Amino acid sequence: MDFFKPLAWARSKLGATAKAILRDPQKLESFATSTYEKLNTEYFKKTFKSFWEDLIVLCKMLKDTATRKYKPQSKKNMFLIVLGFVYFINPLDMVPDLLIGGFLDDAAVLAWIVAKVDGEIQNYKLQSQHA
Repeated sequence: MDFFKPLAWARSKLGATAKAILRDPQKLESFATSTYEKLNTEYFKKTFKSFWEDLIVLCKMLKDTATRKYKPQSKKNMFLIVLGFVYFINPLDMVPDLLIGGFLDDAAVLAWIVAKVDGEIQNYKLQSQHA
């Protein structure tokens, strides 16, 4: 699947939502918690098996960003992470999640974002070890 199509769709349809979440620390913390709860299931562990642990780290990073325990290297990275998670949580994205294969587009978008923000993930892990 060409993940740029869902990503472009997400930016146009969900970008304002992602920005609103990022501007409000309480919304960001709540969003990180609810995303973590959705991801922390056997189904998604299997579905996103090759990068599931990184998604969990991203949820923790968002929560720590909201509570000011972590200062992100890049606002763009934070926007991409939140945008990807908003896309994942939204059941009516480009390929509705209720359809067979409905999470394939979510997987493509999230895998691309994990790869794109790998430096941020590594920085967060390093800072978390020293906290």
